[in-house]
Amino acid sequence: MMIDLFLVVTLVVTQDGATRPPGLQDLPGGDRVEVDTGRGEIRFAAQVQHPKGKPCIDSFGQRIQAFVGCGTAGGRPSEFADHFVFLASADAEAVYRGLIEAGAVAKVHYSRAEGRERAGKDYLDGDPVELFVAWEEGGRRVERRYQDLVREKVEVDGKEVVRTWEPRFVFHGSGVIHKEGTGCIACPCDCPGGIIADNRNPIYEPKPTVRFDWTKAPPEGSTVVIRIRLAKGASPW
Repeated sequence: MMIDLFLVVTLVVTQDGATRPPGLQDLPGGDRVEVDTGRGEIRFAAQVQHPKGKPCIDSFGQRIQAFVGCGTAGGRPSEFADHFVFLASADAEAVYRGLIEAGAVAKVHYSRAEGRERAGKDYLDGDPVELFVAWEEGGRRVERRYQDLVREKVEVDGKEVVRTWEPRFVFHGSGVIHKEGTGCIACPCDCPGGIIADNRNPIYEPKPTVRFDWTKAPPEGSTVVIRIRLAKGASPW
């Protein structure tokens, strides 16, 4: 299988010789993954779908599946393509290899079977990363953090509080390294089925209680660009 990775520079040169940050018109389409080593990030396109009836889409719940994922993994249809809100045409292996090319390092990874044996005890680990979603709206570019599109229900001082999701994303690469085929990119818990996980809690348990926030998201059918970059700081695990 051929996986397309494109190295790009940080700035785009205009016809008059000026430079500017890349806009949506400069970013990848189709199944391309662009790797920007200067910025330490990758970018790829995705389509918005509304996976009605799936956990955490229209009501609070818990799930292992990412909200952003790929339609294929290792050249085959991914297991959870019908669960993702942001469905990328790029293969999961291209996303993984792009992050490696950008400088990300996976430190602790497991298969899903190994993860079940370590549930509630061990943690996945790797370089911290940040995710962003960008789209065109009313003729202007909108970009939001991935976590700002999800609400989280927590208990604070004995009271239930709903807040913006506060994950701690790390690049562990398990889903590709162990050929899991899920297509998941950034999971809402410490799940070894994807590429990136929220490792605030141990593997699989406990899972956060979350709900996708459609009031802040682009409409179904929209094309978006997913941007994943290496974050400053290090995971404590």
